Amino acid sequence: MTFPINKQLSDYPNIGSFPFHLSINRVDQHFPSHRHDFLEFSLVVEGYGYETVNGQIHPMQPGTFTLLLPYQVHEITANPGSPLILFNCMFGLELLGDPAERLLLSDHNPFLTHYDLSAEQSEIVSQKLQGMLREYEQSADIWQPLLLKGELQRILAFLYRLHPSNSDVLPNVSELTSKTALPWAILRYIHTRYRDPLTLELIGAHFHCHPSRVTQILSQHLGVTFVTLLQETRIRHACSLLATTEMKVTDIAFEVGYESFASFSRNFLKLVEVSPTMYRASMRV
Repeated sequence: MTFPINKQLSDYPNIGSFPFHLSINRVDQHFPSHRHDFLEFSLVVEGYGYETVNGQIHPMQPGTFTLLLPYQVHEITANPGSPLILFNCMFGLELLGDPAERLLLSDHNPFLTHYDLSAEQSEIVSQKLQGMLREYEQSADIWQPLLLKGELQRILAFLYRLHPSNSDVLPNVSELTSKTALPWAILRYIHTRYRDPLTLELIGAHFHCHPSRVTQILSQHLGVTFVTLLQETRIRHACSLLATTEMKVTDIAFEVGYESFASFSRNFLKLVEVSPTMYRASMRV
């Protein structure tokens, strides 16, 4: 398959109940600048080109492994006549667990934006991803999420161990509210509590800062307003429920945090550009 021209909430409907997607993709020329609210990593299998992450350019070639935090803006360009073939994995913050989550959210994040793996290292990661892809493409059962999460943790541990100088001392919880980590801590807070009647005041109180500071952080680091982030998160999870369950649309509206079905319908139409009923029907074709 190839990447979609534009990533919409409906592109990955299964990210919700189990926020994980893995595929092999081909970029023939250029994949435009985009962002999303989950983590993403890729491993180049074939081809040559370059990737721009938050304005910084690095080459892409066999063995290039890229690890992106939520809301980092990136784009990919393949060299003429050398299409890029790569594994691409997207997953929610909630799948990480300790110690990976605290390491990624700390000021001293030991993970690099990209790694130039040796042929041997690349083969190790490629074999892990091939196994994950086989598991992911099977019919889901009670063991699948556990197995995929385990392999995801193994890949992150492998990357961490590439640099023996990394300290094994985990950051304290208090470090997660420091300047660098605060945007991602707020993002995770919203992701885990989007069903609740969240307000800027509640979030500010939780992180011991003024609501206007929360607004500034979201705008500066994530490029969105609090309302937009909350609505996108709720609607993305509604898309998953519409595509994968038989729940009534009204029940889904309340399940993802809306107190008014009219408000849910209005926001769904605004973000997905079709009604919830039409979206469900399109996913059943």
